Order: sequence, then C-alpha cells, then structure tokens
Amino acid sequence: MRKASIELVAPAKIVTLIAGEFGYGKFLYTVDLSAVSENPPTPSQWFDVLEECKRKARELRYDVSRVKGQHLTLDNN
Repeated sequence: MRKASIELVAPAKIVTLIAGEFGYGKFLYTVDLSAVSENPPTPSQWFDVLEECKRKARELRYDVSRVKGQHLTLDNN
C-alpha cells in the first residue's frame, strides 16, 4: 500500500493528508478548521479532523505512516 503522512498545523488551523512516508509528496486532502470558528480548535476538534483524514487515506488506498502534531489531539487539563 502507498504511504502517506498527516500533519496538524496549529498556527494555520489546518490538517493535511500528504502523499509519501515523510510528507514530501503532493497534498491529497486538507481540512481548514479556521472555517469552523475563529477560536483555537479544541483537542476534540483536532481529533475528529485527524480521524476524517485517516478515513480519507483509507478511501484513497494510502497507509498513514506518520502523524505530525498529534499532541494537539490531547487534552492538557
């Protein structure tokens, strides 16, 4: 199966699915969380979008090998 990576980018409030094991390929799918709210996304919002990208990867027949920024999905309380 082809490899892909997912990157959660806090300053831009986006999550991207990128072809290639290290994320150096083409952009396959992007979710913009700034369209949802002007407030910073919550850990549960980051998690939901991460899961959405994982579903999209399976649909496109990619295996997600790396997730950058996964700490954004954790609740720090």
